[in-house]
Amino acid sequence: MVRGDDDRERVRAAVNLVEQFAAITKVKRSGRSFTALCPFHQEKTPSLSIDPARGLFYCFGCHKGGDVFTLAQETQGLSFPDALQALARQAGIVLAHRPGDGKRAAERERLVDVMRRAVDFYTRRLLSAADAGPARAYLRSRGYDRGLIEKFGLGFSPTEEPSLGTELRSAGVSNSVMERAGLAVRHGWDRGPSDDGVRDRFWGRIMFPIHDLRGDPVGFGARLMSGDGPKYLNSPETPLYRKSRLLYGLHLARREISRSDQAVVVEGYTDVIAMHRAGMESAVATCGTALGEEHLDVLGRLGQRIVLAFDADRAGSDAVLRGERVSRRSGRRLNLRVAELPDGKDPADLLQEDRLEEVRQAVDDSRPALQYRMDRRLAGVDITDPESRARAINELGPLLAAVADQATRAQYERTLSRMAGAGLSEVQAVVRRAAARKGANRPDDSGKPSPRARARHSHRGAAVERELLKAVLANDPALRELEVDSTLFGQHLYRQAFQQVEADWRVTPIGQPTPIAWRGEDFSDDSEPEGPPDEVDRELLAISAEDLRPGDPRPLVIRCRQAALRRETDAIEARMGSLAADDPLRPRLLAQVVELERRRQELTGDLR
Repeated sequence: MVRGDDDRERVRAAVNLVEQFAAITKVKRSGRSFTALCPFHQEKTPSLSIDPARGLFYCFGCHKGGDVFTLAQETQGLSFPDALQALARQAGIVLAHRPGDGKRAAERERLVDVMRRAVDFYTRRLLSAADAGPARAYLRSRGYDRGLIEKFGLGFSPTEEPSLGTELRSAGVSNSVMERAGLAVRHGWDRGPSDDGVRDRFWGRIMFPIHDLRGDPVGFGARLMSGDGPKYLNSPETPLYRKSRLLYGLHLARREISRSDQAVVVEGYTDVIAMHRAGMESAVATCGTALGEEHLDVLGRLGQRIVLAFDADRAGSDAVLRGERVSRRSGRRLNLRVAELPDGKDPADLLQEDRLEEVRQAVDDSRPALQYRMDRRLAGVDITDPESRARAINELGPLLAAVADQATRAQYERTLSRMAGAGLSEVQAVVRRAAARKGANRPDDSGKPSPRARARHSHRGAAVERELLKAVLANDPALRELEVDSTLFGQHLYRQAFQQVEADWRVTPIGQPTPIAWRGEDFSDDSEPEGPPDEVDRELLAISAEDLRPGDPRPLVIRCRQAALRRETDAIEARMGSLAADDPLRPRLLAQVVELERRRQELTGDLR
């Protein structure tokens, strides 16, 4: 059995699915089950059903379904391992980690504890220390009161003793732990007292704690009040802090994003705070880096509509391409849009001028990112000039070629043709060339992978199955602890080959290679087979001639098991597709699909 099943079942049994929904939406009892307003799409009448006995939910409106882990993953943007840990912590359950996990978990908790101490220290200094006076005055000028400061955990890194380092050292925190948490440096921008050459990273700055989706503080953004150094200084990459995936304010915004199916991405920390203060609680910001694919992937788990409300020139081609790549990879169609703010001002400045309705209107009137990019590129272009027109079309062609959905792409081709005053065939030719150059692998209209993609996936699956078969022939001892049978092999050739050697493998002493049987004879020696071997024999003989020292077979078994679950799911979904919408068998089949998908996602966690 793959590890972690006991942990998963203990957490599943301990966490009340109805209470989890009640924390984010309206829930009402209906007989022995419950109904709720679905948090995954907008609706006025409850269409989501919760079955507490089986621990499953299903929405008859948007067709999302799953268990408590699915709910945590979809509403909080968590991976399965993170969802498992978050729910275990909530239930007061200590997970039984595999060797090595306990050490990593203990290190994480140690660093998170240090970060919490730092947040508390900086907040206390901001609220009461004399050297934080200018910082308090600045925040008051932005309309921040104590409640807002405490909600976001704002603070101030002092310019005089006691420093954070002094405070943490007195609590028994070592210099090395502070350095690993990104709170101390041996050399840095800011000056301050040092201990053994180690000093605080942040000095004389307003501190904006950055939290992960669990709500744990993992880093800081820090604004300089005066003196030399960069205006904003962020935490370095640490075991806790990965800026390519973190979004400021997401731990506070995630429920509103899930409820409204919309996230608003703004420029900076003060923009996020201003938006939340104004009641627009779906606002987040990147942490000193460009909006990347990992950010979009996290947001896409929570809501489909992602509105970019920052500098118009930055919300251009790169965002369009990243959004398309994430949509294609995840299977979730992102609705990436751009809001053009009045006078080119930041949200924080507009809200301070009491222009809330203008900000709301800009978000409501946001345009699809690709349409926005087309408008910007063609603005001022003399479409009567063939060269200028051709340059614009050639520049926009790759963006249209990246659009996965054929109907959507065709619509954009017609729009570009009209806007540029060019023939539709001319635009389509440019898009086709761009797609060919990039080797675009677009799904078909159904959203399923193209034949080329399916072929590549099948090839990768065959390679994994071949390696697993090699481990069987090598008689790897680790395989005896795992559940290995013919259902792991989806390729007919390798399934037959495994079945041919399975009996011998199970009785061969560990340390000896599995003999290859061919027409009832043993070919572990140098004897020659009589007659031509068939395809299975040839493959077994070819593998046995290789170096039979494969790596750890556990990931191979997990990947093959994932593929087997996918095949089982596909078969059930095909059966569901042949049933009428009101067929009483559909809910039972759906429950099977949900369970299979849950198991598949759990196996993904086991690979990490």
